[in-house]
Amino acid sequence: MSSIVITGASGFLGRALTARINSFGLSCTAVSRRNEDGFHQVADYRDTPAGDIIIHLAEEPDRATVNSLGESYLDHSAAVVSMLSKRAGTLIYASSSVVYGDESETPFCTNTSLTPNDLYSRCKIRNELLVLNAGGTVLRLANLFGPGMSPLNVISDIERQLSHSGAIKVRDGTPVRDFLSVNAVVDAILLLLDTPYHGILNIGSGIGLSIREVVLLALRRTGQQGREIAFTQPTGRRSVNILDIAETQRNLFWSPGISPTASLGNYFFNGAKLDFL
Repeated sequence: MSSIVITGASGFLGRALTARINSFGLSCTAVSRRNEDGFHQVADYRDTPAGDIIIHLAEEPDRATVNSLGESYLDHSAAVVSMLSKRAGTLIYASSSVVYGDESETPFCTNTSLTPNDLYSRCKIRNELLVLNAGGTVLRLANLFGPGMSPLNVISDIERQLSHSGAIKVRDGTPVRDFLSVNAVVDAILLLLDTPYHGILNIGSGIGLSIREVVLLALRRTGQQGREIAFTQPTGRRSVNILDIAETQRNLFWSPGISPTASLGNYFFNGAKLDFL
């Protein structure tokens, strides 16, 4: 059986993936910089142990944070990927849909020209090339949500406000994004482990929802339809980022499952129930 190593195993996607693998009675080396039971702790991910398959999830998830760190972050991140490519039989890299930009009304295919408009996207694109040159696989991930996700994204921001009174405040309601449950991503990665595929795959729902639609969905599913919605920094600019997932469906025989409207609605509804326990 192949040895599996997961970097960033204590993060949002990493915890979900590690838990699923363990639930199947399989073993993996869960690598983290945190000192927690069950994890292989490293001070630097360049010290990650070798494996037949290394799944690299250990990068800063917050775009604004990365952009504030400067070129040193980009260089260190590339050094980690270069080292992992030497220690892995196969390297699987978690990239992001932001590499496509946000100026297409049609879903982005993997051969779409990329738009590196900030340090975060430049970092992802540079690391993608390193992985592909090493014969690995790049996963361009949509906007993930689920228990344990970062408190800095828009879904978390909306969720926090559901338990308070007053207007739901979001910066801009017009951006359209592709939202996907973290469990659907885990499903795709597990299928990839048994599939001899190397290259780029889009992992998303293939469906776009505006931020305004997400807020309305959250209010509807929690019985708060009458609440006001306030847009604090509207740009007036059309912004769309949706992934074409046809290639992924063909190669992995994978489906994102239920629609993002249904999965997000269930997420908000279940979160609201927990608030009342």
